[in-house]
Amino acid sequence: MDVVRLCASKGPRLTTKTRVGAIGAAVAMIFMSGCGGATSPVQGGATWSTPVRVEPNGQSSSSSSVYSVSCPSSTLCVAVDEYGSALIWRGDEWSTPQPVGAGGTLTSVSCPSTTYCVAVTAGGRAVTYNGQSWSLPVSIGPAATYEVSCPTVTFCATVGASGTAGAASTVATFDGHSWSTQQTSSTGAVDDRLMDVSCATQSFCVAVNLDGHTLIFDGTKWLPGQSIGPQGLTSVSCPSTTFCMAVVTSGASTTFQGKSWSTQLAIPGFRAAFARSVSCGSTTRCTAMGLSGQSARWQDGRWSQPVLVFPGGFLATVAVSCSPSNTCVAVNSKGNAATSMQTA
Repeated sequence: MDVVRLCASKGPRLTTKTRVGAIGAAVAMIFMSGCGGATSPVQGGATWSTPVRVEPNGQSSSSSSVYSVSCPSSTLCVAVDEYGSALIWRGDEWSTPQPVGAGGTLTSVSCPSTTYCVAVTAGGRAVTYNGQSWSLPVSIGPAATYEVSCPTVTFCATVGASGTAGAASTVATFDGHSWSTQQTSSTGAVDDRLMDVSCATQSFCVAVNLDGHTLIFDGTKWLPGQSIGPQGLTSVSCPSTTFCMAVVTSGASTTFQGKSWSTQLAIPGFRAAFARSVSCGSTTRCTAMGLSGQSARWQDGRWSQPVLVFPGGFLATVAVSCSPSNTCVAVNSKGNAATSMQTA
């Protein structure tokens, strides 16, 4: 099985410095993979708000990373940070970070509804949110950098990889009550590392890695994808079982129709942006974010020219989530957040 390894902290807290190492290989892939042809860009991307700092001002900007965000609606988003805290956006302002008691860095969060979220830690634990409070943590596997995707309140999938060279990777699923976890082999190669997972339903999940291989969950088991995508895949978003969008470090994108990946398409003006995160509110609209702080919008098969969302130089991490109504929220390694409402 083609599985991959992602650098992760050996302890429960994953610092920004460690996170940079986790994507260092991804940035290097820019010089190894080319960009496909680009269509004429859409004139004008989405309008973003001025970034606001959501982490306490007392924390240094170099060590207050907000690692992940999930927006189930246009008025609610949940973000998690390296200190093991959650932050909630309710359409007009952010809450202060609140520890969830998971016992370490929270690396990813997924909210299929406004009253249900699952967050995972670098220490291999998971917690759930019921709209009011967080559960006690449960173990899902060994320490790793985990990504989680929950299409419903009764199903989630997570992928993670040890920071130890050659160590087994972890894939797990959640049925709303308990986790089922398995270990898979790893080649230990620098480009053999899981970067992201996205589930459209409980019987369709896609996980991507840097060497272009994918893992597909069919409802009962994980299988290697039949098609190899471009090198440098860093993030994937699947709003349906017949459409996934993935971004490539070189500033390109590729789509997956359930069986094969398309030829990569260059995002105009995005090559130096180091594409890191993508989120699709629907099968016709997606938003990509780069470590440069730039964002581009994909609509009906065409990318817009990128716009600068987070000024101030390159970021260690960046993440974006778009609700079905196309409200998008982005967070970064400097403890900042910005919002956007996509319009036609």
